[in-house]
Amino acid sequence: MGGLAGILLLAAACHPNHPAGLPAGQLAALHGTWLLLPEASRADTLAYRRNTYRFRYRPGGRPGFRLGPSGRFVRYDVPPGGGLVAQEGSWTETTTGRLLIHLPELEPAEPDYELELLDYKQGVLRLRRLNERPAVEIIRNP
Repeated sequence: MGGLAGILLLAAACHPNHPAGLPAGQLAALHGTWLLLPEASRADTLAYRRNTYRFRYRPGGRPGFRLGPSGRFVRYDVPPGGGLVAQEGSWTETTTGRLLIHLPELEPAEPDYELELLDYKQGVLRLRRLNERPAVEIIRNP
C-alpha cells in the first residue's frame, strides 16, 4: 500500500497546474464576455463574472474582456464619463492556465502581458496578472 500511495503522490506532483473547475486544455469553456467584480477582487487577483450575471448597478459601467475562439481577445475599459471602449487583440495559451495577451491597437502600444487563470468556481473566474512581463493593468479599476 505504501508503494501505491507514493505513486499517487508522484502523479499528483507531476500533474500540470490548471485552475480548479477547468480541465486542462478546456479554454473553450471560458469563451465569452467577462465583467469585473471589484468587490470580490484583491490586490493581485481580479474576479470576473459572465456578462449575463445580474450585476449590481455601477455608475459608469464595468470593465471587462471577451475571450473568443481562434485567439480573439477584446478588452473593455471604462473611460472617464462612462461607457465602454473596446480594444481588440489576441490571446495565446502559453502554458496550461496562462494566457499571453497582445493588444496591437493601443496608442501608444502596450507590451504583451500574461494572465494566470487561478480559479473558476460557481461562475466566478479569478485571474492574476503575472509580474514577469512589463505591463499596465489589464483592467483599469474605476
